[in-house]
Amino acid sequence: MTIDQKEAYDAVEKINDELYKKYSKKDPENFNYDSLFKMPIVGITFAGVYMLITLSIPSSDVCSIPEITLYNSEDNDRVFYEKSNKYETYYKFIKRKFIEVKEEIYSIKL
Repeated sequence: MTIDQKEAYDAVEKINDELYKKYSKKDPENFNYDSLFKMPIVGITFAGVYMLITLSIPSSDVCSIPEITLYNSEDNDRVFYEKSNKYETYYKFIKRKFIEVKEEIYSIKL
């Protein structure tokens, strides 16, 4: 695992921990194993040097969980800071993309 992949993996783990804490606090008495299938989960896939970070949003049908791509290493769209000559952290990037997806979903008028 490269340093970049390790940073991304750690960011995904941190965000999933935050999601777990948030969703388990909503209804602590009724939070159980089945509740895990009702919360969004950020996933990461490695294929050699390539990396894909996705957001899975649960639906009522357990078999079809929509996945939204947040990051693809082929199209690195993290913010690059010229002053420090560094990209934004994966943690900050994933949180930003998560919020963008959430805003897009909320903006849909039915």
